[in-house]
Amino acid sequence: MPEDDRRAYPHIRALMAGSREGMIVITPDRVVRLMNERAEDLLGFGRGEAMGATLDSLAVPDLVGSVTAALDAGVMAMAGYDLGGREYTCAVTPYDDPDGGTGAVVTIRDDSEVTRARRQWEAVLSSTSDGLLVFDADGRITFVNPAAERFLGRGAETLIGLVADTWSLFDVQTDPETVERDGTAQLREIQVEKPEHRTMDVRVDRVLDDRGNAVGSIATIRDVTIEREATQMKNEFVSTVSHELRTPLTSIKGYIDLILDGEAGDISEIQREFLGIVKENSDRLVELINDMLDISRIESGRIVLKIEPLDLGERIAGAVNTFRAVVDQQGRTISVDVPDDLPRAAGDPDRIGQVLINFISNAIKYSPAGGDIELGAARVDSAVRVSVRDHGLGISPENQAQLFTKFYRVDTSLTREIGGTGLGLSICKSIVELLGGRVGVDSVEGEGSTFWFELPLAAPELVRTPSLEGPLGSPGGRILVVDDSEQAANLIATYLTRRGYEVRKASTPEDALVAALEFEPRVITLDVMLDEGAGFGLLQQLKNDPRTKDIPVVVLSIICDEGKSSRLGATRYLEKPIDKAKLVGVIDGLVGSIASPVVLVADDDRDIVDLLTHTLKQRGYAVMAAYNGREAMAAVARRRPDAILLDLRMPDMDGYEVLASLKADESTADVPVVIMSAYQLDYDRSSILKLASQLVCKPFDAEDFVSHVEAVIEEEGA
Repeated sequence: MPEDDRRAYPHIRALMAGSREGMIVITPDRVVRLMNERAEDLLGFGRGEAMGATLDSLAVPDLVGSVTAALDAGVMAMAGYDLGGREYTCAVTPYDDPDGGTGAVVTIRDDSEVTRARRQWEAVLSSTSDGLLVFDADGRITFVNPAAERFLGRGAETLIGLVADTWSLFDVQTDPETVERDGTAQLREIQVEKPEHRTMDVRVDRVLDDRGNAVGSIATIRDVTIEREATQMKNEFVSTVSHELRTPLTSIKGYIDLILDGEAGDISEIQREFLGIVKENSDRLVELINDMLDISRIESGRIVLKIEPLDLGERIAGAVNTFRAVVDQQGRTISVDVPDDLPRAAGDPDRIGQVLINFISNAIKYSPAGGDIELGAARVDSAVRVSVRDHGLGISPENQAQLFTKFYRVDTSLTREIGGTGLGLSICKSIVELLGGRVGVDSVEGEGSTFWFELPLAAPELVRTPSLEGPLGSPGGRILVVDDSEQAANLIATYLTRRGYEVRKASTPEDALVAALEFEPRVITLDVMLDEGAGFGLLQQLKNDPRTKDIPVVVLSIICDEGKSSRLGATRYLEKPIDKAKLVGVIDGLVGSIASPVVLVADDDRDIVDLLTHTLKQRGYAVMAAYNGREAMAAVARRRPDAILLDLRMPDMDGYEVLASLKADESTADVPVVIMSAYQLDYDRSSILKLASQLVCKPFDAEDFVSHVEAVIEEEGA
C-alpha cells in the first residue's frame, strides 16, 4: 500500500467507526475488505470472521443477492430485507478498484422505526373519512388513502405517479370552481359525477421542511354534500320565512308611515303615540329579518360587494349624522378625529356604512350612564383603521373572545333590557373580512370599549365611479309600478303620486310589457318575485327590447338577489319593506337625471365640488362629482355629460391629461369643457388648453359661474 494510502487509512477507519450506518467494502473478487462496527451490530456477524472472507460467508441471502446483482450489472442498487424481525435498507455502490475490476461499497441502514412510523401514519390516514393524496416535491402522487379512492372512483394503482395538475384524470367536474390563495393553500370545489352526484371541497397544503423548503404537498378531499344540502334547505327556509314576514310588514310599515305623515287626516296625540310604538316595533322586526337575510347571504356567498376607493372620513361623517339628534337629545356628544391626509381604503360604501352604524349604535345603547362617543381613523401599515370608543360598562376578556360569533350576547341586565339578536357584530365581522380587512375590540371592564375595523389601502388601479344625481326641485313624470300584491302596489303608487308623479300599475308580466310600450314611463319599479319569480324574466325582456331597454328599472323585492338583478340590467335594487324616503330619493334622482342636462364637476377640492353640485342641481341640472382625473374619466364612461367643469391640478390624472383624452375620443370630442384653475397655467401645455371651451380663474361666485356654464351649453348646442 502506498505511503499516502497508509496515512489515510486510520482516518477512513475513524469515519467508518463513527458512522450510524453499517458499511462494508467488497473487493472485485467478492471478498470482504472492510467492515465497520455498526455493520457488525446490524448483521450479528463478527468483523473478525467477516473481513477476508468471501461475500457468501455473510449468510444474509437478500444482502448477498443484492450485492452480487449490483456487481454483475455494474450499477448502483437499493434493496430492503428483514433480519431478526427488523427491516433494513441496503445501498450498493460499485467502484473501480485501482488494481482492476469492480468492487462495491455496501451501506446498511436499520429502517425499522421509520417503517413502523410510516405504517402507523398510513394506517391513520387510511382510516380517516376525508380523502387524502400525498404529493412529492415534483408534484407526483405518492400516497392515496381509501377514502380518496372512493371519492375519485379510482384505485391507488391508477393514481400513484400522476402529477398534481392532472385533475382531468380524476373523472371529476371542476366547473364551477372556486380557488382561494393564501400563499400556502388552494381551495377548490369539485363535483363527482360517477357513480352519483357529490360535492367535495378540496384543499391543497404545501409541506415544508425545517428550513422552509417545499418538500411536497397534501390534498384533503371532504364530502360536503350533506352540509351543502342542509345549507340550501336553511337558506330556502330563511327566504320563505322572510317572504311571509316581509309581505305583511310592507303594508304595516308603509301605511303606518302614511298615517303618521297625515295622509289619512289629522290624528290625536295619543293616537300618534300608540302608532309610534307600533312603528318602532315593526322597524325592529324589519331589522331582525334583515340581519337573518344578511347572515344567509353571507354564508351562501350571495352577498354583492361594490368595492371602490373610500373616503372613510366622509363615511364616518355620514354615519355620525344619523345619530346627531339622538345624542343631542341625551346631552351627549360624538367627536370625530380624522386626519386630512388619511389615504383611501378599498371597500363597499354601503356595507361600511352599515358597519359604522352598528358600532355607533352599540356605543350609544351600551353606555347606560351616558358618556361621549369618540370616532377616529388612522393609517396602520398598509391599512386604514377606524375605531369607535364608548365609556360604558366594558366587556370581560371571556366575553370579548366570543363577541363576534353569531347569536352571542353578553348576558347582563342591561343587554337583556335592550334586547337584540346577537347577529350585528357577526355580520360586521363577515363584511369586513370579505373586504380583506379585520375587526376587533379592546375593552376594560368598568372603563368602556373600543370597537375597530381595518380595511386595506385602495390600490392605485381601483377607481370610484361617480354617481349621477338628479336636480333638486319639483319632480314629475310617469312611473310604472309592477307588483302582484295589490296592497304593495297601492302603497308605492301613493308614495309616488303624492310626490307629483303620474303612476300606472301592472300586476302581470304581460300587462307590464304592454304598459311599458303604451305608457312610456320614465322609470319602472319591479317586484322580481312577480308570479313566483317571473319578474326576472320580465326584466330580461324589458332589457332585450330596443323600445324599452333604456328605461331604468328599480327592483323592489322581498327575496334578496341584488347580483342577479344587476346582471340582468336593473339600475337600482331596494329591499322590501320599502323605505319611503329612499324610494322617493332614488326615483327623483333617476327621473331628474334622465330629463335634465348632465354636468360633470371634476375638482379635488371637495368644498368647490359640493358648492357647484348644489348650485347646478338647484338650476335643474343632473350632476356627476369626481375628485380626480381618473374618476372623471370613469364618470364619462358611465354617462356622456353635456358639459364638464374641469380643474387642472388633480391627483392621479391631472386636468391636462383628462382634456387631451376627451378631445382625442370621437364620442366626447364635442363635449364643452370649462377649465377652472387657481394656479398659473402650464404654458408648455398651452396647446392642450386651446381644446377647452372656456377658462375661468378661481375664486369665482358659484351663481355667476353656473350662469356662465349655462351660456356655454346653450352656445355649444346651438
